[in-house]
Amino acid sequence: MTFTNLPLRYIEEHPRYLDLFLTRKVNPELGLDALALDTFSAEWHRRTARIFHDAGLTCAVHLPFFDLRPGSLDPMILKASRERLQQAVDTAQVYAPAHFIAHLDYNRVIYSHFQDAWLENSLRTWELVLDQTADAPLYLENVFELSPDHHVRVLQGLGGKAGACLDVGHWHCFAAGRKRGNLMQWLAALSPFPLHLHLHDNDGDSDAHLGLGQGLIPWDQLWTGLAGRKVSATFEPHTKDAFLATRNYLRDHDLKL
Repeated sequence: MTFTNLPLRYIEEHPRYLDLFLTRKVNPELGLDALALDTFSAEWHRRTARIFHDAGLTCAVHLPFFDLRPGSLDPMILKASRERLQQAVDTAQVYAPAHFIAHLDYNRVIYSHFQDAWLENSLRTWELVLDQTADAPLYLENVFELSPDHHVRVLQGLGGKAGACLDVGHWHCFAAGRKRGNLMQWLAALSPFPLHLHLHDNDGDSDAHLGLGQGLIPWDQLWTGLAGRKVSATFEPHTKDAFLATRNYLRDHDLKL
């Protein structure tokens, strides 16, 4: 199954995006941030969920990540991060999400000398989150991680209860994927775990969230590496032009993920 990202705040601030998803029958991966949690009422969330479900669409939820540190060594920051994530999962239940996405958030600049402590705190955070997600899978996404090693450590520590979200755009720019050319190594390292993809393009210099084929990501290499593997995916265009470019790319390459 495929999804396309849609921040919940956009539904309130730019209603045309909701219309776009409804008219094109696009399953949304809903971005649930602090604004959507703190200023949108429970009734607002129930009403929005009903709109999607009445249209026959399946929702997924991207949990908040701004300023959150799920493996923080500071007890106050760690407590706040866990509470925010748990609040988000609780709020998200009204959308009957097919899956949850969260950022792993390993930062080598901060944690390189404290990896074991970071791992212990991170594992406990995700165990608390998993206690609330019920049957919906949780996928942990890469952002600034230079290798899949910390994903592997966390996912192994969770005993198969969570999967990996490989954000190919983040790999290409933040993990120097364009320079290193190591996409197959990432796929191999994550192969023991359930896999979800975040798909958007860039030139390797910035996280531009272009449509597929508008940047320099080696998409043919990805499709080859995924051959025979069952995955789900979310497209993450940040403009209507990028959205349409992705649709055209999938059509032109006869791709159905």
